[in-house]
This record gives sequence, structure tokens and C-alpha cells, in this order.
Amino acid sequence: MDLVFHYADRAKAFIIEAFRLFEYYQRLEGPELDKLMLEILKGCEKEIARGKAICSKTSWAEDYFEEASKLAKELIRDFSRGDYERVEEDLRGILNKMTTCAVKAETENIS
Repeated sequence: MDLVFHYADRAKAFIIEAFRLFEYYQRLEGPELDKLMLEILKGCEKEIARGKAICSKTSWAEDYFEEASKLAKELIRDFSRGDYERVEEDLRGILNKMTTCAVKAETENIS
């Protein structure tokens, strides 16, 4: 359960930072900004994929990482489409999944 907590919490921290950067990104202008933000969001997707692969033997955690992984793919798609409202919803959804997963892992460790 320690690995599940670690990777869920790690993904959660990455998403929080991505959310902060996305809000900052929306106030800036320039052609290279889209490329930079896309790479940051792809980093979120990779972080979740890493956690999913490592925590795959814990069946209940696998579901959280799978759902977060789907949302991360939608996040990239929505950003590429310029649907920033959906990007924020995707980020919130991923954050919710990883927070819940981390709390459950912590609870499982206590039990």
C-alpha cells in the first residue's frame, strides 16, 4: 500500500502543479506557449501511467489509476482542441481520483 500511496500522491502533486501552470498559461501569449503547456500535460499523463504500471498488482488501486489515465488522455485531447473549460474539468477529475486513491492507501496502511 505504501507504493500506491506514494504514486497516487506523486501524481496528485504533479496535477496540482499542472493546474497552477495552466492557470498561469491562460494569462500569457505567444506561439511557443501551447507547445510548452502540452508537454507539461503530457508529463501528467506519463506520471499517471508510471503509477498505473507500478501499482497494477493492487486491484483496487488499479481502478483509480485506470480512470485517471483515461482522463489524462482526454486532457491532452481537450487541450489540443482548445477546450480549456474541459481541460480544467479533466485536471479536477484526475486530482480527485489520485487524492481518493492516496487517502484509501493511507487508510489501508493504518488498518
